[in-house]
Amino acid sequence: MATGGPRVVAITAPPGYGKTTLLAQWLAHEPRPVAWLTVDDLDNDPAVLLSYLAAAFDRILPVDPSIRSALSAPHERILTTAVPRLATALDGWGRPAALVLDDVHRLVDRTSLDALTALLDHLPPSFRVVIASRREPDVGLARRRAAGDLLEIGTELLALTETETRAIAEAQGHPLSPQEARALTARTEGWTAGVRLAALGLARGTGKLGSVGNVSGRDRYIAAYFRSEFQEDLSEDDLIVLTRTSILETVTPSSARAVSGIADAGVRLEAVARGCLLVHEIGSTATAYRYHQLLRDFLQGELDRREPDARPEMHRRAAAWYAAAREPDRAVGHAMASGDADAAARIVTAAALPTFYGGNPATVERWLDGFNAADFERNPPLAVIAGWMHLLSGRAGAADRMAAIADRSTFDGPPGDGSASFESQRATLRAIMARHGPDDALANASLAASLEQASSPWRTNVLWLLGSARLLLGDVEAADAAFAEAIEAGSVVGATVTVMMAKRASIALMRGDWAAAEEFIQQSRAQLAMASMEEILPALLVYAIGARVAIRRGDLASAREELVKAQLTRPLASHAAPWFAVDALLEVARAYMALSDPAGAQAALREAEQIVRRRPALGVLVAELAVLRRQLGDAAATLAGSSTLTNAELRLLPLLPTYLSFQEIADRLLVSRNTVKTHAMSIYGKLQSSSRGEVVERAVELGLLEPFPGLAPTPRFPAD
Repeated sequence: MATGGPRVVAITAPPGYGKTTLLAQWLAHEPRPVAWLTVDDLDNDPAVLLSYLAAAFDRILPVDPSIRSALSAPHERILTTAVPRLATALDGWGRPAALVLDDVHRLVDRTSLDALTALLDHLPPSFRVVIASRREPDVGLARRRAAGDLLEIGTELLALTETETRAIAEAQGHPLSPQEARALTARTEGWTAGVRLAALGLARGTGKLGSVGNVSGRDRYIAAYFRSEFQEDLSEDDLIVLTRTSILETVTPSSARAVSGIADAGVRLEAVARGCLLVHEIGSTATAYRYHQLLRDFLQGELDRREPDARPEMHRRAAAWYAAAREPDRAVGHAMASGDADAAARIVTAAALPTFYGGNPATVERWLDGFNAADFERNPPLAVIAGWMHLLSGRAGAADRMAAIADRSTFDGPPGDGSASFESQRATLRAIMARHGPDDALANASLAASLEQASSPWRTNVLWLLGSARLLLGDVEAADAAFAEAIEAGSVVGATVTVMMAKRASIALMRGDWAAAEEFIQQSRAQLAMASMEEILPALLVYAIGARVAIRRGDLASAREELVKAQLTRPLASHAAPWFAVDALLEVARAYMALSDPAGAQAALREAEQIVRRRPALGVLVAELAVLRRQLGDAAATLAGSSTLTNAELRLLPLLPTYLSFQEIADRLLVSRNTVKTHAMSIYGKLQSSSRGEVVERAVELGLLEPFPGLAPTPRFPAD
């Protein structure tokens, strides 16, 4: 695979044909720096996949850290945030490099596949990409095949010749005659693993494999070989370690001890790896092992045969080990695999908010999707956490369902998320959702404040809710004092501090204290960037007030940039967090009015009014909305311009730069093709464009889409 020629190489064959071996041999002779990623099941989260890709590239050359914040965007927006940022960073290297993706068949999530496709489409021309998979992955290879930009290596090229079969057999100590080599090659169809195993068995003369003419590539043959080899060479404790740890993707000495229950499991694993080519040592900083998939399949079968009821217990042990090792994603996966949804619920309850605020909301969403209604009913603290996650992500209906479960539930003991009690935890959710008006929100915030002591990690969050409820009731001074106390106390929940600084800036604007407003919003923006939270609901208020402050100092360009960011975050505002959403939308409207953009202000007010219709008891916000509506009057009765894009149109926009047809976009958004076309035509009109290509170019100019690197090909959009 020398330089030049097709930029993408696809190696596609069933297990045992030597795909990974071929990659390793190529890597040994590849002069360019190589980023290698072996795909696993966790990569079916686009944020996880792209973060691992960024980490793989970062090991050979630095990657822009701003990519991390882009990974917190909603799934569909990751395609036009994290992907273009990563592609731009790679384009900036200015030197050839290569990307190896192994086990790509494990990638089945549609958005993850779309993200990988988009990245491959926009990598610099000097990049070579090598993909190894058991079947052809859906990453646009057909397009590349038609364009002559794809080199394909399949089973016919990977299969052994008779000469190669004879060489392998001789290396294993069993020379074959030409006739025997021909027979063995035919029976195995040149399958490398089958030839190697057959030759080993024949060399040892066990008789278990029969004559060359009877060699078969069926699973029972492979299992028979593995079984005979283990019976001869491994002790009972070795077998226990291997079979019990076969449930793990990767095995470390400590995880082997925890899962197998064998004290010297790490030593045994190391000894087995030295004598077995199918147990690979991986990693450069810590010892870890990975079993060849054929061996792993066999070991899992042996586990079920030897210890029929052991697999759930092994998964429980693995879940506990990963939870203690602070790897909640794998812990949750093993807990669910054990059938213990309650254990998984406890792990998610503890890890959800830190993971969400750590820039991985898609991971939390995937965890929550794994539970059913009964699981939430049995674990009300999880329902509270899910309610928070859903309202922060704009899923109002799901947040309402979780709040209903929490309202009718009781729970004794610590909730597991660091809050003082379930009563306090539930009170915070009731305060943010304010389903019974500002007085009830204040009562719940006050209850939580009385329960969460100064040492509680939730103290700052509770004080924010307390100050916000007082602000809803018109007590500005008490609200500002609560915000100041909360910020002084500090918090592990960075979004809360960020929002309170923005609110203090807003209060300073009300007082005409522009210097204080400038200081508070600068602190808020710095916190927002540091915590990688630019793509979640709390950012909406920060952008809106940031725009107002920028307008005041005469920096209209910065104000428009802030409003574009607010516009992209706006679809997350919903009746699930009604006072927060309406407050932020009113700030957006004020900024648009200050910029003499009544159409944009009109669009923000209409969204606020929709929320107020669902949650009419929002204290002073209702009066503020009425004042702004009167100030706006009948201006912009006909909405036009980029600032007037609706939430539905903003959800569609990130998918327009892809190669997806309208029908494929409809499938991803779970709407009809006609709906997609209607929204697309509306976007065309508002952005004054006559085609999909022009819309994309105009959206990039306006900052609504992030540009891909200049060397990237211009998409040839499908005819819709």
